[in-house]
Amino acid sequence: MTRDPPAASGAKPADRPKSPRDLSARRLYGGLIAPLVRRFGSRPLPPRQHTISRRGLLRGSAVGAAGIAGAASLATLDSGRRARAADALTPAQAAAFVGPIDPNDEFDHTHELAGTVGDVDTSAFDPMAYLEDFNSGVVSTLPDGRTLREYVLVAVDKEIEVAPGVFFPAWTYNGHVPGPTIRCTAGDVIRVRFTNAGSHPHTIHFHGIHPTNMDGVFEVVRVGDDFIYEFEAQPWGLHIYHCHSVPLKRHIHKGLYGTF
Repeated sequence: MTRDPPAASGAKPADRPKSPRDLSARRLYGGLIAPLVRRFGSRPLPPRQHTISRRGLLRGSAVGAAGIAGAASLATLDSGRRARAADALTPAQAAAFVGPIDPNDEFDHTHELAGTVGDVDTSAFDPMAYLEDFNSGVVSTLPDGRTLREYVLVAVDKEIEVAPGVFFPAWTYNGHVPGPTIRCTAGDVIRVRFTNAGSHPHTIHFHGIHPTNMDGVFEVVRVGDDFIYEFEAQPWGLHIYHCHSVPLKRHIHKGLYGTF
């Protein structure tokens, strides 16, 4: 073991005896950290390189290991001190920290149940029912024999309860997040009447193939206005739709998205 460095000439004597923790920290520094600092800390930095050499990798590993060892030693010392302090508390002192215990309290206060308490009101929107709820629209037949499906989507601001007593100020399609699941068959003509009853300009951008003027990017619908999207459902598959007003990520994270 490397000894502590000798005191410099003219140094004042210590005011009090060193504690075991102070001595352990000094030994850690003198025996492990200080040699590394003397070896690597005073050397001039080499020119910047875009690759790392084997020697550099080993050097970085040694410094990292020294830091981890030092942190582990200090953590061990601190945990030991806290354990001794906890053992020294009398029952009365311990009760002063946690407070009095109500004998009529029947709630389980274990760590696994920490969090919000209560139930979410699902009368307006049941997420389990949503999984099997498909909006097939109002179906009719066009003169050319193709199937026409008409839908109504309304953008509206609404607070949604995401946890018991916790409400999120959402922007929604038809009052819930995600919006309605639009179901159709490839080749059907889709006609969506969109009304913006929210507080910001919104659109609907359907993933898939459609004319440029039905893309939901350029035809921004202002508050109080309507827009009709009409296109042929292509290609078949599982797609999404969402608002494409800027900033895009804000309109989506606020709730304006759904499955198509």
